[in-house]
Amino acid sequence: MSIVAFEKFHGYLVGEEGATRGLVVIQEWWGLNEDIKSIATRYSKEGFLVLAPDLYYGKIAHNADEAHHFMDGLDWHDAQAMVSAGARLLKSKGAKAVGVTGFCMGGAITVAAAVNDPEISAAAPFYGIPPAEIADPTKTRVPVQAHFGREDEQKGFSDPVNAVKLEAALVKSGVKYELH
Repeated sequence: MSIVAFEKFHGYLVGEEGATRGLVVIQEWWGLNEDIKSIATRYSKEGFLVLAPDLYYGKIAHNADEAHHFMDGLDWHDAQAMVSAGARLLKSKGAKAVGVTGFCMGGAITVAAAVNDPEISAAAPFYGIPPAEIADPTKTRVPVQAHFGREDEQKGFSDPVNAVKLEAALVKSGVKYELH
């Protein structure tokens, strides 16, 4: 495991260089904390070369108010650029295909990557839907396995009503998908 420096951000890289499967793991609203690093490490033990980009430039939230503040300040375009740069790095180290997964805010960025990022081969968001101006899920380009909670109450972001809307958009896009 190592911290890798990009031009404008850092990321947590773990796994064997030369692994043919790459994965970008995107943080929740808390930041690139030990939980996200642990998830990245678990995927690496399954044979993936994994990068978790630091979307908050070293900041980690310690409570929900702080996390909300960080997420509100997120530049979605920069976050997508970090995912794309991470995918290119993984490919340069041997990954033949790169998937993306993320949680909550990271799930929304995962959906955006499935729509906008030509470096990505598959996406697995764990709840989270991006703002409409960031990504139109009817234009999804890659297979998606999406996970949502039936009792999630984050209206407009990860609630069951919006999960159903995402499914309708995925149907319209024509990609293979699963919704759990």
